[in-house]
Amino acid sequence: MSEVQGTVEFSVELHKFYNVDLFQRGYYQIRVTLKVSSRIPHRLSASIVGQTDGSSLHSACAHENAAHSRVFQILYRNEEVPINDAVIFRAHLLLDGERVEEALSEVDFQLKVDLHFTDSEEQLRDVVGAPLISSRTLSLHFHPWRGLHHQVPVMFDYFHLSVISVTIHAALVALQQPLISFTRPGRGSWLGKGGPDSGPEQSSLSLENLVFGAGYCKPASSEGSFYVPSEDCMQHAHKWHRNLCLLLLHAYRGLRAYFLVILRDVPGLPHAELGKGPPVGPDAGTAPLGRGL
Repeated sequence: MSEVQGTVEFSVELHKFYNVDLFQRGYYQIRVTLKVSSRIPHRLSASIVGQTDGSSLHSACAHENAAHSRVFQILYRNEEVPINDAVIFRAHLLLDGERVEEALSEVDFQLKVDLHFTDSEEQLRDVVGAPLISSRTLSLHFHPWRGLHHQVPVMFDYFHLSVISVTIHAALVALQQPLISFTRPGRGSWLGKGGPDSGPEQSSLSLENLVFGAGYCKPASSEGSFYVPSEDCMQHAHKWHRNLCLLLLHAYRGLRAYFLVILRDVPGLPHAELGKGPPVGPDAGTAPLGRGL
């Protein structure tokens, strides 16, 4: 098969930390990591929203594709601490080019939320810093059209009784020809004969065959640049490209619809005008897109 590179962006916001009944006074930190099933070749990146080069030692940072919140001190029971850190995760996925929407729907996204603690200021100087004391994992049910928009209080275990309020948004933002290298699962990994680091695996179907159909024959170099694919190949290419454009348009429409709901329910937010975008439907034409295919 031949693949398409899809990019899904996740915005994760850490709002307030509430100490229900933590046993120890000291320094705490929240760390969040996006996880993607190893069956899907992928690359992840993380960046802190609004981060500057002059950030202090205890401020939020991104390290090895994980986001570290600012360090905060807990002294009292029932203490509430505003965190107000936000991170952008970008998941670049290598998807089956013949079933892009279905492949996106099947991706297993998870968000790991960790609570770290130390009572030593010296330990905070290291980026690894405070040891892990409790962890929670959220399953993220992402839909290519609707995206993901959810706010949830994440409660840690009984021995570290505390809550962090988390808001998660996600949307499909790009579909394009693969532009970066991916680590692929080995062919025999499900038999225990390989692993996720087994190295690259060549596609059995070229990009031309994916776009123009299995019946497309690449012209010999002697035929020059005047080769014209058959009408069936051109129809296949138009249909395939149109389906990808419609998927991106549906993702845009879903994000816009949620934005309008938020503006309606939270009237105090500053209003911004969003274009409606081209029509989406069986009779809609294919409009040029600024990103992706």
